Amino acid sequence: MTRLRNSRVARGNVCFALLVLISSVIFWRSLVVVFAAAFYNDQYSHILLIPPVSMALLYSERPKMFRNVEYCFPAGLFLLLLVMAFAWVTRFLPFLSQNDALSLRMAFFVSWVVMAFVFCFGIAAFRVAIFPLLFLLLMVPIPDFVLEWTVWLLQKSSTDMTYLLLKAANVPVLRKDFVLSLPGIDIEVAKECSGIRSSLILFIVSLVLGHLFLQPGWRQVLLGLLVFPIAVAKNSLRIFTLSTLAVYVDPTFLYGNLHLHGGIVFFSVALGVVILVVWWLKKSENNASNQINITQAHDIRPL
Repeated sequence: MTRLRNSRVARGNVCFALLVLISSVIFWRSLVVVFAAAFYNDQYSHILLIPPVSMALLYSERPKMFRNVEYCFPAGLFLLLLVMAFAWVTRFLPFLSQNDALSLRMAFFVSWVVMAFVFCFGIAAFRVAIFPLLFLLLMVPIPDFVLEWTVWLLQKSSTDMTYLLLKAANVPVLRKDFVLSLPGIDIEVAKECSGIRSSLILFIVSLVLGHLFLQPGWRQVLLGLLVFPIAVAKNSLRIFTLSTLAVYVDPTFLYGNLHLHGGIVFFSVALGVVILVVWWLKKSENNASNQINITQAHDIRPL
């Protein structure tokens, strides 16, 4: 039985590697553009984290993943449909922006990889590996309209919270849209100050931590939802700190080392908050589990 299973796993590995290689050849231009842009464009930089994290999670799930391996031929049919769908969609790519066209191509690439896995290893293996596989969707560049709305929301929320912090600290401030007027200084919370890059990384970290330490359910959802206010608070604290230092200490703080290189400090604070939230959710999960066990123990009556 073990020999048969190992044989199926070996055949599945060869099949999967071959299908991924074929898809990489088909989409190689898009892959090159995405990974090259990740080194200089904030909206793509998080993509560098996705493949290694996904592969590490897949490797960690390997013992459970390969307990029951078999081909899933409907998934193979779906692969053929994906190829035909991509061939049809390519007619419309010239009418999209460069980013949206890239998003569509990468969505097809990730879909191909996921369906190739299902075809080569089966539904049972997919259920075990569903998080690492769907995690690959984060390789898809964010479409323009979603990105613009997200940046605007971060920009507005950061401005709102910074304004409240300045008011709470009794710092004289007037506000007009995204501009905060302090004594002698006007500060604009521009799109570049929205913190979209660090927010995406914080979201990715929260997803991985939730997968590793929390049971699937509302706690994982809550952790994901809390990332947004934590990211806004982190961004607002950074703007508030730089603003007050510029007003009361030295205006060069607005473009000095703390502005250029201090982001990691505030990101570390936000990451610490996320870790505390995970710890709290894990503790509440354990308490709930212990309570259920105690209740079940009381319900058992000797005959």
